[in-house]
Amino acid sequence: MEELRERALVELFGALEGKYGPNYECKYYPCHFHGQDCSLCFCPFYPCLLYDLGGEIKITSNGYVWNCQNCFWIHRPENVEEVLAALSGYSRQQLIEGDWYFFNSILQRLYYGSEFGIWEGEAYNLMPAMLRNECEPVEKAEFLNVILEGFEIQSIHRCTSVEGEGVFIPLKEDEKLFGLLNGNFVVCKV
Repeated sequence: MEELRERALVELFGALEGKYGPNYECKYYPCHFHGQDCSLCFCPFYPCLLYDLGGEIKITSNGYVWNCQNCFWIHRPENVEEVLAALSGYSRQQLIEGDWYFFNSILQRLYYGSEFGIWEGEAYNLMPAMLRNECEPVEKAEFLNVILEGFEIQSIHRCTSVEGEGVFIPLKEDEKLFGLLNGNFVVCKV
Protein backbone atom coordinates (compact mmCIF):
# COMPACT_ATOMS: atom_id res chain seq x y z
CA MET A 1 0.00 0.00 0.00
CA GLU A 2 2.91 2.30 0.72
CA GLU A 3 4.03 1.96 -2.92
CA LEU A 4 0.59 2.90 -4.21
CA ARG A 5 0.47 5.96 -1.97
CA GLU A 6 3.89 7.02 -3.20
CA ARG A 7 2.82 6.54 -6.82
CA ALA A 8 -0.32 8.62 -6.21
CA LEU A 9 1.84 11.48 -4.90
CA VAL A 10 4.32 11.19 -7.80
CA GLU A 11 1.43 11.39 -10.29
CA LEU A 12 -0.11 14.28 -8.37
CA PHE A 13 3.14 16.26 -8.41
CA GLY A 14 3.56 15.56 -12.13
CA ALA A 15 0.01 16.76 -12.81
CA LEU A 16 0.61 19.88 -10.70
CA GLU A 17 3.59 20.59 -12.98
CA GLY A 18 1.35 20.37 -16.04
CA LYS A 19 1.88 16.75 -17.05
CA TYR A 20 -1.65 15.53 -17.35
CA GLY A 21 -4.34 14.25 -19.69
CA PRO A 22 -5.29 10.92 -21.27
CA ASN A 23 -2.59 8.23 -21.39
CA TYR A 24 -3.17 6.62 -24.78
CA GLU A 25 -0.03 4.50 -24.33
CA CYS A 26 -1.40 2.66 -21.29
CA LYS A 27 -2.39 -0.90 -22.14
CA TYR A 28 -5.56 -0.47 -20.03
CA TYR A 29 -6.72 2.77 -21.68
CA PRO A 30 -9.57 3.46 -21.44
CA CYS A 31 -10.09 1.66 -18.14
CA HIS A 32 -13.08 3.81 -17.17
CA PHE A 33 -14.33 5.63 -20.29
CA HIS A 34 -13.05 7.00 -23.62
CA GLY A 35 -11.55 10.46 -23.22
CA GLN A 36 -10.81 9.99 -19.53
CA ASP A 37 -8.06 12.03 -17.89
CA CYS A 38 -5.41 9.66 -16.56
CA SER A 39 -3.44 12.23 -14.58
CA LEU A 40 -4.54 10.84 -11.24
CA CYS A 41 -4.73 7.15 -12.14
CA PHE A 42 -3.70 6.40 -8.56
CA CYS A 43 -6.17 8.67 -6.81
CA PRO A 44 -4.74 10.91 -4.07
CA PHE A 45 -8.01 10.43 -2.14
CA TYR A 46 -7.86 6.62 -2.01
CA PRO A 47 -9.65 5.11 -0.15
CA CYS A 48 -12.25 7.87 -0.12
CA LEU A 49 -14.97 5.70 1.49
CA LEU A 50 -17.63 7.79 -0.31
CA TYR A 51 -20.16 5.57 -2.06
CA ASP A 52 -21.41 8.61 -3.99
CA LEU A 53 -18.31 8.46 -6.18
CA GLY A 54 -19.00 4.88 -7.25
CA GLY A 55 -16.65 2.95 -5.00
CA GLU A 56 -17.45 0.23 -2.51
CA ILE A 57 -15.81 -2.12 -0.06
CA LYS A 58 -14.68 -5.48 -1.38
CA ILE A 59 -13.24 -8.44 0.46
CA THR A 60 -10.21 -9.97 -1.25
CA SER A 61 -7.70 -12.65 -0.32
CA ASN A 62 -5.53 -9.81 1.03
CA GLY A 63 -8.27 -8.31 3.19
CA TYR A 64 -10.55 -5.34 2.60
CA VAL A 65 -10.09 -2.90 -0.26
CA TRP A 66 -12.00 0.09 -1.51
CA ASN A 67 -12.89 -0.85 -5.09
CA CYS A 68 -12.89 2.22 -7.36
CA GLN A 69 -13.76 0.40 -10.58
CA ASN A 70 -17.03 2.32 -10.90
CA CYS A 71 -15.59 5.71 -9.94
CA PHE A 72 -15.44 8.01 -12.93
CA TRP A 73 -15.29 11.31 -11.03
CA ILE A 74 -11.49 11.55 -10.68
CA HIS A 75 -11.07 10.85 -14.41
CA ARG A 76 -13.36 13.56 -15.77
CA PRO A 77 -11.16 16.37 -17.15
CA GLU A 78 -13.15 19.13 -15.44
CA ASN A 79 -12.79 17.40 -12.07
CA VAL A 80 -9.05 16.85 -12.54
CA GLU A 81 -8.68 20.59 -13.14
CA GLU A 82 -10.67 21.32 -9.97
CA VAL A 83 -8.64 18.84 -7.91
CA LEU A 84 -5.35 20.25 -9.17
CA ALA A 85 -6.48 23.81 -8.47
CA ALA A 86 -7.45 22.86 -4.91
CA LEU A 87 -4.30 20.84 -4.16
CA SER A 88 -1.99 23.45 -5.69
CA GLY A 89 -2.86 25.62 -2.69
CA TYR A 90 -0.84 23.30 -0.46
CA SER A 91 2.92 22.90 -0.29
CA ARG A 92 4.46 19.61 -1.38
CA GLN A 93 5.41 19.00 2.23
CA GLN A 94 1.78 19.38 3.35
CA LEU A 95 0.67 16.96 0.64
CA ILE A 96 3.35 14.43 1.58
CA GLU A 97 2.54 14.67 5.29
CA GLY A 98 -1.23 14.91 4.84
CA ASP A 99 -3.12 12.02 6.42
CA TRP A 100 -6.34 10.38 5.24
CA TYR A 101 -8.51 12.93 7.08
CA PHE A 102 -6.65 15.84 5.45
CA PHE A 103 -7.27 14.47 1.95
CA ASN A 104 -10.82 13.32 2.66
CA SER A 105 -11.86 16.75 3.95
CA ILE A 106 -10.50 18.31 0.73
CA LEU A 107 -12.42 15.75 -1.34
CA GLN A 108 -15.65 16.44 0.55
CA ARG A 109 -15.30 20.17 -0.07
CA LEU A 110 -14.66 19.52 -3.78
CA TYR A 111 -17.47 17.02 -4.27
CA TYR A 112 -20.16 18.22 -1.84
CA GLY A 113 -19.16 21.87 -1.49
CA SER A 114 -18.64 21.43 2.25
CA GLU A 115 -17.17 18.97 4.73
CA PHE A 116 -20.01 16.89 6.14
CA GLY A 117 -17.89 14.39 8.07
CA ILE A 118 -17.79 15.19 11.78
CA TRP A 119 -15.52 14.21 14.64
CA GLU A 120 -17.25 12.46 17.50
CA GLY A 121 -14.54 11.94 20.07
CA GLU A 122 -11.87 9.79 18.42
CA ALA A 123 -14.26 8.70 15.64
CA TYR A 124 -14.80 10.38 12.28
CA ASN A 125 -18.43 10.05 11.23
CA LEU A 126 -18.67 10.18 7.44
CA MET A 127 -22.34 9.13 7.35
CA PRO A 128 -23.79 12.69 7.15
CA ALA A 129 -22.07 13.10 3.78
CA MET A 130 -23.84 10.13 2.20
CA LEU A 131 -27.14 9.75 4.07
CA ARG A 132 -28.98 12.48 2.20
CA ASN A 133 -31.19 10.87 -0.48
CA GLU A 134 -34.75 9.86 0.35
CA CYS A 135 -34.10 8.68 3.89
CA GLU A 136 -36.64 6.91 6.07
CA PRO A 137 -36.38 6.16 9.79
CA VAL A 138 -35.98 2.53 10.80
CA GLU A 139 -36.08 0.80 14.18
CA LYS A 140 -32.42 -0.22 14.08
CA ALA A 141 -29.65 -0.28 11.50
CA GLU A 142 -26.10 -1.47 11.35
CA PHE A 143 -23.33 0.56 9.74
CA LEU A 144 -19.59 0.13 9.34
CA ASN A 145 -16.58 1.14 11.40
CA VAL A 146 -13.55 1.24 9.11
CA ILE A 147 -10.17 1.14 10.83
CA LEU A 148 -7.44 2.74 8.74
CA GLU A 149 -3.70 2.68 9.17
CA GLY A 150 -2.41 5.49 7.03
CA PHE A 151 -4.30 5.01 3.78
CA GLU A 152 -4.87 1.28 4.20
CA ILE A 153 -8.03 -0.42 5.44
CA GLN A 154 -7.00 -2.62 8.38
CA SER A 155 -10.40 -3.91 9.44
CA ILE A 156 -14.12 -3.32 9.15
CA HIS A 157 -16.72 -3.98 11.82
CA ARG A 158 -20.50 -3.76 11.80
CA CYS A 159 -21.84 -1.61 14.61
CA THR A 160 -24.88 0.30 15.85
CA SER A 161 -23.20 3.23 17.60
CA VAL A 162 -20.47 5.74 16.83
CA GLU A 163 -17.98 4.90 19.55
CA GLY A 164 -14.25 4.34 19.68
CA GLU A 165 -11.90 5.13 16.84
CA GLY A 166 -12.09 4.81 13.09
CA VAL A 167 -14.23 6.09 10.26
CA PHE A 168 -17.95 5.37 10.37
CA ILE A 169 -19.71 4.91 7.04
CA PRO A 170 -23.12 3.56 6.03
CA LEU A 171 -23.64 -0.12 5.32
CA LYS A 172 -24.47 -0.51 1.63
CA GLU A 173 -26.83 -3.27 0.55
CA ASP A 174 -27.99 -3.16 -3.07
CA GLU A 175 -29.17 0.40 -3.66
CA LYS A 176 -29.73 1.22 0.01
CA LEU A 177 -27.53 2.78 2.68
CA PHE A 178 -28.14 2.00 6.34
CA GLY A 179 -26.79 4.24 9.04
CA LEU A 180 -27.22 6.73 11.83
CA LEU A 181 -28.15 10.34 11.08
CA ASN A 182 -28.79 12.96 13.75
CA GLY A 183 -29.13 10.23 16.37
CA ASN A 184 -31.71 8.27 14.36
CA PHE A 185 -31.33 5.02 12.46
CA VAL A 186 -32.19 5.50 8.78
CA VAL A 187 -32.23 3.75 5.44
CA CYS A 188 -31.54 5.93 2.41
CA LYS A 189 -31.31 5.48 -1.33
CA VAL A 190 -27.84 5.46 -2.87
